[in-house]
Amino acid sequence: MNLADYLTALHRKYSSLNISCPIQTPCHILGEEISEMVSSYLDDSEFFSGKNDIVNQYASLVYAQGWLDAGIYSGLISSSKYQLGDIDFLSIQFPDNYDKDHLLEKYSRYSSMLTDALESISLFPVHGSPFYSFGKYCQVIAQDALKKAKEYKRNKLTVPALGYLCYGYGWLDAAVRTGFIQITNRPELFTTEID
Repeated sequence: MNLADYLTALHRKYSSLNISCPIQTPCHILGEEISEMVSSYLDDSEFFSGKNDIVNQYASLVYAQGWLDAGIYSGLISSSKYQLGDIDFLSIQFPDNYDKDHLLEKYSRYSSMLTDALESISLFPVHGSPFYSFGKYCQVIAQDALKKAKEYKRNKLTVPALGYLCYGYGWLDAAVRTGFIQITNRPELFTTEID
């Protein structure tokens, strides 16, 4: 799948989203925030595409998908047309003229950032709460994504490696933003507001 087709597919999924909870409730507000983050990352991807910045175009798309999947799994947003499933980042096709040094630099930076982020959180809801289970699931998704990224990088497959990093980071960021995981250190690693 090339990046233009990936963007089209994500836009189609985004356009079918519904916020699951009643208006003016805290969960409805969280659903709106998740939807806004997905939209923002899709817009970022189009911006980077216009700049011929293939690496950031791709990263933005995968972040959008991570937030989208996390939001749907949480139940805060829903879609009749969207099923969660395994992501095959090996199928992503970059154009021939992308900046390979930028790809390597971004992989290295994001690998370090996701590693640090996973060490800077704790599960917030009490054990036994469904929200605890959701936070734990997001944590596991991010941990597994980091592991897969390192495996792909060892095999010199940097494009899918970066995909897994961004996807896992999207899940972790969404869990922090919605309050199901709390930050214990280094808040600058996350997309959220800290007083």
